[in-house]
Formats: sequence, C-alpha cells, structure tokens
Amino acid sequence: MALMLVMFAVGFLMFLVVGFYEASQFSWQDSERERGLFFARRLAESGTALASHPDMKPGDPALKQALPDGRRIEAVITTEGGRICVTTMEQDVVVDGMRELFILWGVDPGDAAIAAESLADWVDTNQDPRPNGAENSFYSGLGRSGYPANAVFTSLDQMLLVRGMDRVARLQPLWRDYFTLYGDGTIDLNAAPADLIQGFYGVSPESAAAVIGARSGNDGIDHTVDDTPIKDTTAARDLLGFSVVEAEKFSTFLSVGNSVRRIQSTGIVGPYRFTLITLIDAGTDGSKTPLARLEQPGQ
Repeated sequence: MALMLVMFAVGFLMFLVVGFYEASQFSWQDSERERGLFFARRLAESGTALASHPDMKPGDPALKQALPDGRRIEAVITTEGGRICVTTMEQDVVVDGMRELFILWGVDPGDAAIAAESLADWVDTNQDPRPNGAENSFYSGLGRSGYPANAVFTSLDQMLLVRGMDRVARLQPLWRDYFTLYGDGTIDLNAAPADLIQGFYGVSPESAAAVIGARSGNDGIDHTVDDTPIKDTTAARDLLGFSVVEAEKFSTFLSVGNSVRRIQSTGIVGPYRFTLITLIDAGTDGSKTPLARLEQPGQ
C-alpha cells in the first residue's frame, strides 16, 4: 500500500511538473508575441509621424528604413481615391463599375450584377429594387425585416449583409481593400490598382497597365522615388483611351488625386508586423482634419 501511494505521489508530481512546463511555454510564447507587436507598433507610429511631415512627399526613400538590428519601417503616402467610396454606390456609373470589377475577380456575371445592384439598393433612400437588386421584400423573405438600411454603410463589414456579397467575398478575400468609407467619390488614377482601373472605367488590360506604367516610373514599382504621377485629367483620359462620350460619362469620377490622404505605416520586428492606417482630409484652405485611424496587428 505504501509503495502504491509513493508511485501515485510521484506520478501526480510529474503531472504537475509537465503541466507547469507547458503552461510556462505558452505564457512565454504569448509574451514574446506581445513584445514583438508592441515594438512593431512603436515603429509604425514613428513611420506615421515621419510621413505626416508637411515636406514629406510620396515615394521619398526616408519612408522605408532598415535599422541596424533588423527592424524595419515601411510607410506609404497615397490617397483614398484608390478605392470605391461607399457614399456613391447608388450612382449608375459606380454600379456598372462594381459589377465589372466583380466579374474580373471571377464572379459569375449574373451574381456580379446582383451584388452590385443590391449594394446600390442598400444605400439609396427608396424601396424600389433594381432589376437585379434587393429591397425590403427580399430580406423580409429571409427573416431579416430590418434590411436594407437605406443609408450609407458605417463599416465595410456591413457590406457582407448585402445580397450577393458573400459570393464576391469568397472569390476575392481582399475585397475590403477596394472600398472606403471616406473620400470624395472619385477614382484616383495615381492610387487605384490595375483591376479597379480596368473594371471601373471599362478599359482594356493594356490601358490599365499603361496607367500603372506611366505613374510608377522606370522601376515599374509604385511608391518609390522615381514615380511620375499623372498630372491632370487630360493626360489621364489619353492614357485610358477615352472617347468624347466616355470622357463625359466619367467626368465627375475621374481624378489624379483625392481630398483624403492615406498614410499606411508598418513596423516590422522579426516575424511580427503592425500596420497603422491614418486618413486625413486635406481641405482646400490648407487645413488637415484627421478622419480615421485603423490598426492591423499581424504576424
């Protein structure tokens, strides 16, 4: 009996020791991650402060720095014009542009039309559904009688409540990178990615590539020191190959800038990354009003 008690005690102590070891390992790994993200965030804040300086220009080499110990700062200055502003979704030009963009992502044309028109129906102020859209009668049939909001989105994730957006999200997990709650409603040719340019403006892949090539300089990479931003909308229309009719159609949406400045700063410490996105409204009177600050911790 005494031997059995001793063996039980030894086994119980071993169980405690192993449990304590595993718990301490988890705690140490968790603590290491928190430390890494903490220092990465500090670096990201430094990059934001640097990019916010009034004399700092997009593509300046100072926006990307490698420190002696391997830590890095990568900051980018651009505009929110590289995204579709959700406050303009009810306009026909934007509906058409979203549908074509979804098709470029591999969405079936019918499903793309449903998603684009349902987005427009969600933000307009009436209860008349578009041919492929969805108003209250559709959502009520699903037991969601409070939808649509008939108001602008207050977050991008709200868009997932819209009919058809689940299909879009499955085929393009990065869809949030193409929409914004802020901006002046124009699509900035100096900030938009090639697929957004192609889909929204209805141009060929070659025309979209010509825009990227024109603005990115000799190295073909955006946000570097040799970037050559497109100077005016006349040059933009020429690069897109617009006809007179197309130029008139997109006259209020085509731009080579945007009133909302976007600063994206990432601090990198080993495997840990922390990104801060700061949106600033640059007023016509020279004022600068902070609009939003977004955090994206990651590993």
